[in-house]
Amino acid sequence: MKLHMKRRLQIQFILLSVAALVLLQAFIVAFSIFKSYQQMTVNADRIILLADTSPHSSEIGDVRYFRVSYSLEDKTFETDLTHTSLVTPSAAMKYAKEVIDNQSDRGYVQHYRYLVHRGQDGIHVTFLSRYEAIEAFRNNAETLILVSIGGIAVMAAVLAVVSAKVVIPLVKNRQKQKEFITSASHELKTPLTVIHADAQLLESEIGENEWLSDIVKQTTSMTEMTNRLVYLARAEEQDNHFVKINFPISDVAEDVTDSYRSVAQNCGKSYTAKIQAGLSYCGDEKAIRELMTALLDNAFKYSTEGGNIIAKLSAEGGIRFTVENTVSKMDPKQLENFTERFYRTDASDKIKGFGIGLSFAQVVAGAHKGKLTVTLPKEDMIQISAILK
Repeated sequence: MKLHMKRRLQIQFILLSVAALVLLQAFIVAFSIFKSYQQMTVNADRIILLADTSPHSSEIGDVRYFRVSYSLEDKTFETDLTHTSLVTPSAAMKYAKEVIDNQSDRGYVQHYRYLVHRGQDGIHVTFLSRYEAIEAFRNNAETLILVSIGGIAVMAAVLAVVSAKVVIPLVKNRQKQKEFITSASHELKTPLTVIHADAQLLESEIGENEWLSDIVKQTTSMTEMTNRLVYLARAEEQDNHFVKINFPISDVAEDVTDSYRSVAQNCGKSYTAKIQAGLSYCGDEKAIRELMTALLDNAFKYSTEGGNIIAKLSAEGGIRFTVENTVSKMDPKQLENFTERFYRTDASDKIKGFGIGLSFAQVVAGAHKGKLTVTLPKEDMIQISAILK
């Protein structure tokens, strides 16, 4: 189990680190490519403007460009190919038609950068050959992407080696916590059993007594809590090593939900169970039964007085067991803490419980490659779903 936890934490550490690195590298690469493209475009536009305004400038040098003018009056094209021999009049007119049809004032067509000037006498388009610049830009972009991918791969390999040292303290602390819970729970069991038995024996000798009844009540409650803690610790230790067999999960859900009908009658709450028949599942039947019980216990404890509770089992994204119940107005931020151990929405003594039922349900769902979700579909309704893959 310790090795499995170490491996799982290593994988999580590597994936999160690589994901952060990929996002960072993607931003850097995208920004670098954008700035390079922007610089290439700005330089091209500057040369075109120089060619139009100062054609004899020394900065133009031997750059290749051509012009096409379109007369609005007689709908004819006129080409000026003085500064290039790489394009024919027909090709030049074809490029000009494409630009005019697009109704854009600047951009790229093939490997030519163009700027459009619209005047009263017609439309004038200057095309500048940027073949070498575009090829250099593409090569630089490809090189940058390949170097980034190589760097990410190297960092992933380094993280795979370093992650073992990073997660070992976490694994040890987690293991010590579980061992402490299990050991402390076992150590508490014996004195609690003795106190409980002695109180009952004393009560049988001297008769009913308020103080003795309170001792019996509190020891019973503490025994139940220690049993649940041991069960939760063992469930976490078992991790993905639950005893999994094929069993009729619909029958189990029917059995569990039916046992709460009398509870609903006694507390005056509306209770409905909608169980899809004929469903089977490969998993730990005992653990899943406890999961369903934990969700229903939670619903009956925290539903509003005279409220409504609905339990559902369906084949939706795997096997989904859902419990909905009415609640008083709730802050959505509270939902983040629902699966925390010992968390209770009502910390008063009005509602009995230890706040570990949903923690156990989350562990069971995770061990079956699923998850536990807590949502507020309505303002006065909470929905907790266990999804089993």
